[in-house]
Amino acid sequence: MNLKQLYYFKRLAETEHYTEAASSLFITQPSLSHAISELEKELGVALFARQGRNIKITQNGKRFLPYVEDALASLEKWPHDVAKK
Repeated sequence: MNLKQLYYFKRLAETEHYTEAASSLFITQPSLSHAISELEKELGVALFARQGRNIKITQNGKRFLPYVEDALASLEKWPHDVAKK
């Protein structure tokens, strides 16, 4: 698992649309799909349910999302906190 996958997961969870998420991340849809697939393999759970062109975040994805949001928020805050000291 890496930070890029976590950012990608968060954005896809927000949009529930591969093309829109990929576009906003400035990557291709296949790159996003591959990153999410690798993350799901590593975690051993499906984070999204695919229904043709539509996707929905799964219960596992909903449980994972707050952890991802907290981790990313902490990492974004860290440089500011370090600079204050």
